[in-house]
Amino acid sequence: MKKTKIGVISFEHMHAVSYTNVLLKMHGVELSGVADNDNSRGNEMAARFNTNYYSDYRELLETDVDGVIICTNNKLHTPVTVDAANAGKNILVEKPFAVSCEDANIMLDVCRKNSVKIMAAFPLRFNQAAINAKKMIENGEIGKILCITGINHGKLPSGWFLDKKLAGGGAVMDHTVHVADLMRWYTNSEVKTVYAESGALIHNKGIDDCGILSIEFENGVFGTIDTSWAHHKNYTIWPEIYMEIIGTDGVIVLDAYKQAQRIYTEEKIYDDVWGSDGNKGLIQEFVEVLRTGKEPLVTGIDGARAMEIALAAYKSSESHKVENIIYN
Repeated sequence: MKKTKIGVISFEHMHAVSYTNVLLKMHGVELSGVADNDNSRGNEMAARFNTNYYSDYRELLETDVDGVIICTNNKLHTPVTVDAANAGKNILVEKPFAVSCEDANIMLDVCRKNSVKIMAAFPLRFNQAAINAKKMIENGEIGKILCITGINHGKLPSGWFLDKKLAGGGAVMDHTVHVADLMRWYTNSEVKTVYAESGALIHNKGIDDCGILSIEFENGVFGTIDTSWAHHKNYTIWPEIYMEIIGTDGVIVLDAYKQAQRIYTEEKIYDDVWGSDGNKGLIQEFVEVLRTGKEPLVTGIDGARAMEIALAAYKSSESHKVENIIYN
């Protein structure tokens, strides 16, 4: 069987390491190279994963790779996607999809023009607990969905994550999109209005580190998203995804990272997650897209829609009013 060749563009985002580790364990997949504009980091990762290093990602795009995984800072998602699409490479892009609606539209348009598949990096779609909830909803086990509450809390990141120009926002941008995407998936509906409050209330870093959204879907379902970087540095687990899906006939409680073993050492206490690996499922889906040409389970449109909800939340936080989302 012909090997599927994949390149990784940038290790600015921490998830790039996890994705690359998955690639190396997959049968029939070749890590053709890594690109990074930071020479020290790029050489380190190329040596770590025993592959070729390119200081300019456009040189990687000139090779015969079938697809690329883009893990730059959020601002660079758009120009790198444009170059990759014009080179005919299929794309998996880290979340959030982009930092503006204009950038997202540019990305979607260039992929359509070049008949390139673009997939959004939402590994929670491949978390077994999230999948089980989707099956229960589709089987009618809780009746008609009335409302959904969602929580995504984590620790304070560093570096470019705290630069609004590069990240597009703080915790609201970083953490809203995961929960928003699951809610869209579960309801099969788009969000029509958002009311949100957010602020730099915890870490004093000059960027929002917490926020709460009240949203209404076109089909009448209501939702709330509680998003923050509230976990302190010694908190036992980095991610926390918790949802309650309330229907006319029952309630689903979703705790995505419940399968964890708490470890106690003299230095620290931490949780080792042993449950389903959403990153593995995400990368397996991308490889299947490259091999078959099928539409990905999580499309670029899904990435753009979740991003638009976060952007509407920022607009509402500034106006202190309910904001409508108008989709292109």
